[in-house]
Amino acid sequence: MIKKLIFSLLVLHICAVLGDGLCKDCMEYTKCKAAFDHATLKQDNETLQLFSKAYCGVVYENGQMVKKVQVCCSSFPPLEMPSIDSSNGISKDHLLPETCGSILGNRIVGGKYARLYEFPWMAIIFYITSSGPQRQCSGSIINSKYILTAAHCVVNKNIAGVRIGDFDVSRDEDCDYQSGVSPACEDHIQEMYVELAIPHSEFRRGPPENDIALLRVEGEINFSYPNVEPICLPITPELQNKVLDYMTGTVAGWGVTETRKEATRLMKVDIPVKSNSDCKMYYLNSPNQHHYFKRAMKNQFCAGELGKDSCDGDSGGPFMIKDIYKDVNRYVQYGVVSSGPGLCGSGEPGFYTDVSKFVNWILDNIKE
Repeated sequence: MIKKLIFSLLVLHICAVLGDGLCKDCMEYTKCKAAFDHATLKQDNETLQLFSKAYCGVVYENGQMVKKVQVCCSSFPPLEMPSIDSSNGISKDHLLPETCGSILGNRIVGGKYARLYEFPWMAIIFYITSSGPQRQCSGSIINSKYILTAAHCVVNKNIAGVRIGDFDVSRDEDCDYQSGVSPACEDHIQEMYVELAIPHSEFRRGPPENDIALLRVEGEINFSYPNVEPICLPITPELQNKVLDYMTGTVAGWGVTETRKEATRLMKVDIPVKSNSDCKMYYLNSPNQHHYFKRAMKNQFCAGELGKDSCDGDSGGPFMIKDIYKDVNRYVQYGVVSSGPGLCGSGEPGFYTDVSKFVNWILDNIKE
């Protein structure tokens, strides 16, 4: 389409007076963000007309015309590609916060302790059991009303509530000690009841498919404290189309560690994303996993390596990658911890729900 677009422009304007100074910002279209966005993301007749009207010349090199179209950059409006609520055509992007995923400088195996304030979007989900309230899953704050988690953490579960802003569940006051520095301490915890649980309508438990859910809390999460902040979601086309293969992401949680004990303090681990072919190599060689792989890779990716994995209790938590979100380097949630090998950290990768494939579902299911 781009080649057709450039060719059409050259035909339309080959006889025009090139670079005639009709605008003060005539430049190669690739150097004008708005023009480049239209050319790469919105390849239709409207874009062709915009280029036709904004055309101001082509680049010459050594006396030869080359196919580098110049345009009046100010003629292009910023291209917005909002996700749409399919039910009524209304954009819900405004329901996601502008500030999110700030970078501070169920199952964690081979990880290390997180820092206080490092992942302020982490939420612990508590359940009513015969033994009393128990924490079994995690989630991530995406705005003041909603927690993103896994569907298997919601379906047929008796949720007691969510805890927000906690760091060490064994202490009433969380402190972060550094050598030679006065400790930073925090004791503000928010306990929230769940008003509504929204698992994906096409969730399948075994093998997991569409393993994603939302929890709508009663009241509103208070973001005025430094230990509470939402995480960013991949809402732009650039983020949604990113190829994650071989990139390194971070998983955080209070799940089982390599000592086989449940962690009381938030832990984190950096793990690499595998390609689909790598996942196939791991799981296709196991007769028990053959059919599992065929179904489980739909809208999923796998990640992990020997000695590094998420584990029991981390389910529903975020898989995060540092990325550019609205021109700022932030944490973006690309995955939800879904399932994995029977032995955490065994070398077989774990599976994560691909959040980029469910952004529209998320926006369709959140409200004011």
